[in-house]
Amino acid sequence: MSTAALSQSHGAPAGQVPIPYAAKVRRGHDFPLAALLIVLLALGVVGGTGYAWTQFNDRIAEDTDVESVVDPGGSDDRLPDAPGLPDASPSEPAEPAYEPPTFDTLTPTANRPRPVLLLLGDGWAAGDGASTEKASYAALLADDLGWDVRTVAESGAGYTVPGLGGSTILDMFAGAPLGSIDPDAVLVQAGYAGATDTKAVTRAIADLGEQIAADLPDTPVVAVSSFRPDGVKAKQEAKMTKAWRDLDGTLVLRPSKEGWADLPTGAAGNPLDAGHQTIATSLEQALRDSGLVPQS
Repeated sequence: MSTAALSQSHGAPAGQVPIPYAAKVRRGHDFPLAALLIVLLALGVVGGTGYAWTQFNDRIAEDTDVESVVDPGGSDDRLPDAPGLPDASPSEPAEPAYEPPTFDTLTPTANRPRPVLLLLGDGWAAGDGASTEKASYAALLADDLGWDVRTVAESGAGYTVPGLGGSTILDMFAGAPLGSIDPDAVLVQAGYAGATDTKAVTRAIADLGEQIAADLPDTPVVAVSSFRPDGVKAKQEAKMTKAWRDLDGTLVLRPSKEGWADLPTGAAGNPLDAGHQTIATSLEQALRDSGLVPQS
């Protein structure tokens, strides 16, 4: 049978150019093939976008110490929300913002003409780096405020690391003659001192805070967080800060966040006279803001 005859047998109207059967068969499969190509292209775009998003999210996680929100084995085909957007799902309530405590003003009395401050700390509290004892921030505080500053400190000491005298910060407090000092306030200034176990440091801070509260009830406590010298990360400073803030009624100062951590330093990274002056001036303002010192 001829092609023309086969076309007519399928009902081609008279006067219309007949279409060969083979051509009809090929044209009938053109649409499904095009649709398949479109679907494959769409899948490629979505897959590539998902992969790119995963890579981006992982990079953000590395840079911010936040776990990636992309679950490679998850069954949810939806892309996650962009970092920083509120989570639509129910979550635990956020911790309340830290509100610095305020204290009663320490004023001279007939029996105590100079309020007594117990300064507990490391080598900086002991005056390391200052050219003379009078140039240390402890001495500057005493002169500027008219206070009696009693310093219990050791070079190299930390919350878990013994100083040159073999004592940690807690050891020094436990050995301090509190009866004779009889402080009106306590100032603690110390850091990691090379320690790398953050949990041990925060536990030591908690122990120290509880001991101060037990031995000196109702005594105002001011804690200075790490100045973040070389080797101390922001996360470590934040955990130290939180450990102190968890102790009710403690005023926590953060030099690295408040603009007084960048100090001129000399040998062994200890602050020079100008650095001790900066620490003293910053502490004086913080003590005034807390109410311990009258506003000038």
